[in-house]
Amino acid sequence: MTSANNQKAIPSPRAFFQNDRVLLFTLSFLSLLIEMTLIRHLSSEIRIFAYFKNLALIGAFLGLGFGYLYRPRLCVSITAVCVALIALAANPVTGFTKISQYLSVSDFNVWAQGGGGGGSFLYLDLGLLMLTILFFVIILSLAPVGQRLAEVFDRSENRILDYSINIAGSLLGVWFFAWLSFEYFPPAMWYMTSMGLILAMWRWNWKKSVLILTASVVAFASLIGATSGDGVQERWSPYQKIIFKKKDFSYTVNGEKKSIDYYSLKTNNTIYMYLFDLSYKLRRQHPAAFSKELDHYLYYDIPYNFPDRLDDVLVLGAGAGNDVAGALRAGAKSVTAVEIDPVIISFGKGYHPEKPYRSDRVTIVNNDARNFLRRTDKKFDLIILGLLDSHTLTSSFSNTNLDSFMYTLESIGDMKRRLKDDGVLALSFQLRFLWMGTKIYKMIEDRFGKPPVVIHYPSDKGFIRGTGGTYFIISPDDDIVMKKVKSDPTINAFASRSAKHQKFFAVNQAEPQTDDWPYFYVRSRTIPSIHLMVSVLLIGIFLFVYMYFFGKPGVSDLHFAALGAGFLLLEVAVISRFALFWGTTWIVSSIVISLILISILIANALFLWIKRPAPYPALYAVLAVTLVALYLTPLESDWVIILYLAPFTLIGYIFAQSFNSAKLVSRALAYNLFGALVGGFSESLSFVFGLSGLVLVAFCFYALSFAFARKPA
Repeated sequence: MTSANNQKAIPSPRAFFQNDRVLLFTLSFLSLLIEMTLIRHLSSEIRIFAYFKNLALIGAFLGLGFGYLYRPRLCVSITAVCVALIALAANPVTGFTKISQYLSVSDFNVWAQGGGGGGSFLYLDLGLLMLTILFFVIILSLAPVGQRLAEVFDRSENRILDYSINIAGSLLGVWFFAWLSFEYFPPAMWYMTSMGLILAMWRWNWKKSVLILTASVVAFASLIGATSGDGVQERWSPYQKIIFKKKDFSYTVNGEKKSIDYYSLKTNNTIYMYLFDLSYKLRRQHPAAFSKELDHYLYYDIPYNFPDRLDDVLVLGAGAGNDVAGALRAGAKSVTAVEIDPVIISFGKGYHPEKPYRSDRVTIVNNDARNFLRRTDKKFDLIILGLLDSHTLTSSFSNTNLDSFMYTLESIGDMKRRLKDDGVLALSFQLRFLWMGTKIYKMIEDRFGKPPVVIHYPSDKGFIRGTGGTYFIISPDDDIVMKKVKSDPTINAFASRSAKHQKFFAVNQAEPQTDDWPYFYVRSRTIPSIHLMVSVLLIGIFLFVYMYFFGKPGVSDLHFAALGAGFLLLEVAVISRFALFWGTTWIVSSIVISLILISILIANALFLWIKRPAPYPALYAVLAVTLVALYLTPLESDWVIILYLAPFTLIGYIFAQSFNSAKLVSRALAYNLFGALVGGFSESLSFVFGLSGLVLVAFCFYALSFAFARKPA
């Protein structure tokens, strides 16, 4: 009898979630985890999401907002099935990974988007259709979670306290996902954590249990089978998916087959670099592959011919070590190698044939290159900006790339300041479009007051001798670079063969890159056509879903929507500015998002402590002054960091006050998310007005929210 009673006293795991606040916290954590999983995984596997990472975020917002308002109950197994389908779509066998190839355009550069017939109307339509299907699945994946959140909020007896619990759950989700990323856990762990939470939170009959378990198996199998092959290593760094593989280059001499081992390194399924053995020992072993006349003139040797000495060399974007190996071969006494991705560094240490990262002459700095330039006081004889062609964005909320702030006028100025008086800057890039080269040429000319020497090294010069690219070489010294061009016949020959490129860059014009407009992969200050196509598609989906299910919004709805739009735009601006000051690392993004969420928690605490509403005119007047000051403060000022965080507590207080008096909590939250969705679309305006322009657009949205707050419902 006693044993039976003890058994009944033990609650089931699901009983734990019958407490509304426990359920609210867990649902908030789950929704954030699913959002981050979809954003990170899709951006790695489907190229279009890597350059428009807020696509997945917009889909998640629309899904949650739809769930907040849609009343016929949705089965939570829908979430599990949709999440599994998204994992499956990210597998190349489904064809969804070709979307970016089908949406190929000429005014915006997306790496590896060529092929597949991109550009024709048929393929554009196919790409948009596939994107539409995937977007609807993203919406459906979050809708049941939003519905459960709405049910909890509508039962709330203390809205602000429960909203704070919601924020706290999201905050934990941010740091949990950051931990997963920094511990190099693969997507299978991200998805299985979400599936496990879904199973734990809701009661399932056996049919639903089989469905969710089947969905989990499908997701797991598609993730495990996505990359396969002998000698392939797949690792997920805090920034990107990395695939590492040993290969061999074969050639025939007098009927005898010879081979040279090398390694390929892909980031997000796109070739990033090859690890070559260009040591003189190997060159002597393969004289047919390496002409002795080019001993000091292979692609990774070129920059070291220009400085008079190589006491101190800086390599920015060092990757796995090709440029560093070149510096050591050239006799550099001290080499500082800056690379942001720790997994790429580890592959370089372990596998680069020349072992450059094991040399006691090399100092490895695991940091953002621009952040290093801003923090160091050391000056160098040679600075090499390697093939820093980023395939990854800084965060889930911004369209700036990891390398965006390296190709700006201010960045070129930072590099110039880090050069010795006779030092040399060698900036290299693989140009998919010549207008990209014009941008680099004009920025260097602007900062140095003279044009750089261009050396175009075609990739077909011999694959095993280096990948090739275009060098832009300049020095503060008026003579050192041209003296080398004139005195060295081989360098002179390279420069002569590059005269066509030099002339094209000189006579054409390009929009200058700045820290406020850091869109190197965009041709001019216009919204790229691919952004317009995708935005029109997504706006159409949003309007269809909204008008079909929910009808006309009220004045209060528009107030919350305007608050959401302004908030997301300001968040984008903040993350971009912090990326500039502290580096484009995921830890910086996690810290910024956490600070914003903590600011909201502080605002909620203040509201609960004050216990009476403040006049809207006073609140919005202070907010307006803050935003104007933020817009007018120079970007290089340290005060800009404080100013970018200052508005969030005030915005949080305004939201708390409006939220506390809203007729229906779930409706207020839904329209706040719909507004954030509009803010996501509006972020594209930064392509025209710059990042600081987003502050002005946010100002307009907050002005609208003030106008709607003062109108009768």
